[in-house]
Amino acid sequence: MKKTFLFVRIIFICLGVLALSNYPKHNDFTNKIEPVGIVPDSQNGYGSQPDQLAQPDDVEFLKDGSILVSDVNNNRLQLYSENGKLLRSIIAADLNLQGEITPTGISKDSEQFVYVSLEAAGVIVRLKPDLTFDQLIGEHCDIKDTEYYCPSNENCLITPQGLIVSPNGDVFIIDMDDSFRRGADGNIRNFGFRKFKKIFKNGKTTYQFDKKFAATQEITKVMRKSEGMAIDFAKGLLFVAEEKPLKDQFNNLDKKRYIAAFDLKTGKFLNKLYGVILKKESIVDGVFDDSIEGLCIFENYLFAVDEKGGCVRAFNIDTGDYLGFWGHRAYYYCDDHSDCEIEGVNYNEQTIIAGKAIPHLKNNWKKNELASPDGISVTVLKDGSKRLAVVDQWNSRIVIYDLDQIIQTLGN
Repeated sequence: MKKTFLFVRIIFICLGVLALSNYPKHNDFTNKIEPVGIVPDSQNGYGSQPDQLAQPDDVEFLKDGSILVSDVNNNRLQLYSENGKLLRSIIAADLNLQGEITPTGISKDSEQFVYVSLEAAGVIVRLKPDLTFDQLIGEHCDIKDTEYYCPSNENCLITPQGLIVSPNGDVFIIDMDDSFRRGADGNIRNFGFRKFKKIFKNGKTTYQFDKKFAATQEITKVMRKSEGMAIDFAKGLLFVAEEKPLKDQFNNLDKKRYIAAFDLKTGKFLNKLYGVILKKESIVDGVFDDSIEGLCIFENYLFAVDEKGGCVRAFNIDTGDYLGFWGHRAYYYCDDHSDCEIEGVNYNEQTIIAGKAIPHLKNNWKKNELASPDGISVTVLKDGSKRLAVVDQWNSRIVIYDLDQIIQTLGN
């Protein structure tokens, strides 16, 4: 029985490598996929006014088609209608908290409870479907990375960021504190990772650290710096995006970014990577320009945001085939390490924050000109139509797409 299982596993790995080795490089669908709207519709750019966003990080569709955004630098959550009208803001006081909370990742379960990672508060908040406070998950602890995995600290979080919730309500959280960035030798992890299992007993929902899942901790060994995650519940898969790989990961000399597949129940690495070409167990090429941010899944499609490439890339989950991309890096944008000037204006993050650069007026969302795209989400509306949203971070907006059009275009 063990030999049969091993043979099947080897075949699975080989098929994955073969699929990756045939990646087309130029399946550019940017001119064929047209956005259908933006949020907020006022397009006032970066700022703290009610109809503005300041470094939005993640987005989630709610059941009625409304859109929840983590408005990081404004320290709030913003809820918009399908048409981009502001419906309400959620601040720290609404969550029974004070001061900086820094909301980042957003996810929801099949019962429409919403979960948000609060980086500065060091906890996860669970909101009821009407977005009122339900409970906090985990607790903020001032501990060292060497103490993180001690049994007494199982509920501890430091700076939680990446978040995904399974349909049944289990919570997966990446705790990306600088203290973890030491490599993966021995018991040292690249980052903190927790799975909190939903427990429903006597009419009450609580969350418990999943010790069985934590037994492998392969995610923190295979990945070096991660935030984006997605779950294929039907296939039992957890996908995690690699933002900044090391050369000794899969002999990845050019530090090509990838998405890795893990077993949803155990956390074990399934030896399957998306977005790179493997030869003799070494990564030799890949399709991502740089940092992979948000991930999401619809049916058999895996969508991944390529931040520096200014685009969204699509893959077939079963085969690993790269299907193509849409979007391109906005012309009026410089990354946070750049001192470039365009027409006499520096469009880096610092000048955008200071109000000296207003890229949203220059970059055309209708032409898929994306500046540091980040979170991503999909939904099916009441009328059966489908939508996909992408956080266009430094253009201070969320770009909305017709997912039916995307799927049709990818299939042609």
